[in-house]
Parts: sequence; structure tokens; C-alpha cells
Amino acid sequence: MSSAPLPALVVALTLVAVLATSGAAKLRDRRATRDAFTALRVPGVVPADAAATVLPWAELALAVALVLAPDGWLTVAAAAVLVLMLAYTALVARALRFEEPVTCSCFGSLGRHDVDRTTVARNLLLSALAAALFASSLDGGSVAAALGALDRDGWWALLATLAAAAVAVLVVGGPGPSGSPAADGDLLDYERQAVPYGSLTLRDGRTASLLELSATQARLLVVLTPGCGPCVRTAERLDAWAARLGPAVGVLAVYPDEQSAEAAVGHAPELAAWEPELNVRRLFSVGAPAAVLLGADGYLAGGPVAGEEGVADFVEEVLAALVDQPDLRG
Repeated sequence: MSSAPLPALVVALTLVAVLATSGAAKLRDRRATRDAFTALRVPGVVPADAAATVLPWAELALAVALVLAPDGWLTVAAAAVLVLMLAYTALVARALRFEEPVTCSCFGSLGRHDVDRTTVARNLLLSALAAALFASSLDGGSVAAALGALDRDGWWALLATLAAAAVAVLVVGGPGPSGSPAADGDLLDYERQAVPYGSLTLRDGRTASLLELSATQARLLVVLTPGCGPCVRTAERLDAWAARLGPAVGVLAVYPDEQSAEAAVGHAPELAAWEPELNVRRLFSVGAPAAVLLGADGYLAGGPVAGEEGVADFVEEVLAALVDQPDLRG
């Protein structure tokens, strides 16, 4: 690090910022952190509850260690960061092979939650930075010593780099509000689109298209995945939602396959259905939990919306809309 302090400093401080942000965000949303272990199907050899509790503090500790590690110890801290980043990369790359889309609160409630190729690319880049820092640390030195070795031009270059990174974050910004237009406005003003072709198999073995299912009453489809923490909590609310929505809106819990639908718990068995070839998730490009409202007039009446909170808020909007438009038939 001592031979080329500025590049190594930029790499080190970038990793410090990522670790500190990730750790703080995970502490703010501990439940999402625990749910990520389930969503990513972390091997059972890892005690999920204990690991979810320790992980945010470990990330914060590593951020501090990168800054404060004395000469000779930076290599240890950098190696630990490299192992952590490689583990994250392996988990998200493995998740791309899952049958259904995966969402993961890798940064707590911050950032993108969809696990896709962009997520893998981000983690590969972070792993490369960690590897570069590890290689640089083998020459000895420390972040504190590198900071002390900077002259005036070096400080200006470092500040300019940090400012450029801040501007990039502000310009790119975070993701827009999740969900559909119906999540942000009145359901009565929702821009209607025809119900797409798709099908579900019901508990009685009958397979029906989405259009057939919504021909006699509006249908609230709630997409769930077994073992997903937010899905389990959402499933436990389905019976109450079905009772409140009454005869105007029928509720169906959409599972990825027959086995998971048959084994579903938390709600009445008759609410469970499964989707051949995950066609509902693919039609609406959603993971789980998610929800969409099919109108009885052959058009979408709201959604899709995603996430535990998004689904709950969406149901409340549907209930509010029923007051003004009881049959939801357009």
C-alpha cells in the first residue's frame, strides 16, 4: 500500500463505505436480514438466526478494521473482506438458478432487492476490489499510514474522487417506488390493461385461465414461496383479508408447484393454487411475496405490487376502493 497510496486508499475507502452502509442498513431492518438467509437458501450448516444477528456487526467491525488496522494487520482484515465478498457472490450467483425470481435485502432496506445479473456483477466488482486491496496489503503499510503519506495534491485527488462518487450516487439515485401505479394512486384511476393469458391449478385439480378465474368475480392473486419469511407472514393474513374483501373479491394464494400448495399453512386450504411453469410470476415479472388484482371485466384492476409491506398496503387500497366501487367490475 505504501508504494501507491492513493489507488489503494480509494479501494480501501470504497470497501469501508460499502461495509459500513451495509452493516448499518442490516441493523435497521433485522427481519429483512434474516429473511435474506431464507430467500437465498443459505445452506443449513449456517445457523441462520445467529448469523443474521452477527452479520451486521461483522460488516461494521471489518469497516473499522480496514481503517484502523496497524502495519501488518491490514492483510488479515483485507483477507476477511475478500472471503466475505466471495461468499456473497457465490450465494447470489447460485440464486440465479432458482426456479422463481429471488429478492434479497443485501443492504437492508436500501438499494435494489431483485437478485439478477446486475447483483452478481456488483458483487464480482466488490470481490475484485477486495482482492486488489489484499494484494496491495501484502507490501505492508496501513490505511492510516497511507493517509498520512498524502501530500496536498494527494488529498485533493482523494477528495475529488470521493466527490465524483457522491455525485454519481446522487445522479443515479435509488430505485423508484416499488409496485404499480395503483400503489401510489387511487385504484379507481388505475390505467386498465387486459388480463394476460396465464393459468392456475386449483386445489380441486381444475386448471383455469386467469380470465376464466376472474369472469365471475374480481380476484386478488397473492404470489408466495414456501419458507420465505415475508411470504409466511403474508400467508397468515390471507384468511382475514379474504373475509374483509367478502364476495366482491376472491383471494388466491399462488404457489410455485402442487407440492408447496398442498403443504401450505397459515391460511385456509381452499385459497391455495399453483402456477404451471411459474407462468404468473413470469407474466407479471414478480418474485414473492407479490400481488395483482384481476378485475371481473377482463382487465387488470391493480398491481402488480411486490414485498410484504407493498402487498399489505395494496390490500388496504383495494378495501378502500370497495367502499366507492363495491363490485370492482368497472
